[in-house]
Amino acid sequence: MPRRALPTSAALFLSLAGSLALSATAAADENRRGIQVEGMVGGSACMNGRADCHYDHVEFDGRTRPSFGTGLTIGARPLRWLMVGGMYRWGMFNSSYHTLSETDAYRWSGQHTAAVFIRPMIPVWRFDLGFNVAPGYSRQVFRRNEGRDADYSQGFAMLVGPTVDVYLTDRFFIGAEVDLVFNAHRESCRRRGGETSCTEQPQPSPAPTHQALFGLNFGWTFL
Repeated sequence: MPRRALPTSAALFLSLAGSLALSATAAADENRRGIQVEGMVGGSACMNGRADCHYDHVEFDGRTRPSFGTGLTIGARPLRWLMVGGMYRWGMFNSSYHTLSETDAYRWSGQHTAAVFIRPMIPVWRFDLGFNVAPGYSRQVFRRNEGRDADYSQGFAMLVGPTVDVYLTDRFFIGAEVDLVFNAHRESCRRRGGETSCTEQPQPSPAPTHQALFGLNFGWTFL
């Protein structure tokens, strides 16, 4: 090949590569507006709140350990850097507590959280770097082994946390997400034999704590 052809070939190659990159970026940008549906699968963990995640009392001893977490998010992206919508999270706990009369007090435990959210994002090529701010409602339940008896709390919750997504195609993405749910539950309630009592005074109880959810995030953006 003549030497004078080398610069021309290199220029053509760089021009073609640049055009492909711009085309890919443009395609990704076009499909980052519209309706977006997401799913999350991962884990959940307890964070100390008005109640602790670990007790060491004679009448109430044990801890709330991590377990499975999942969720669903549906929203709209009027702008490529902004998403608004609603979300639901279900985070389970692996609670292991002992009382004076029971060696394993709870059959299952977990928290439901439903919230509306706003997510500002920084789109960088095929990446979305976002942060959720989501006020909502949560209910935390520790179901005891005896019938429908339970310890629970419910009320206002604030969910915040970062998201990192990468578009594998123009519409489909995967990523990671962390949700920190801060519960502002005023009362801790106990249901025993059909009767419910609630109190705002601190007491040895597994609820209300805060919750962290984390895991794989995946979804689609479509018109």
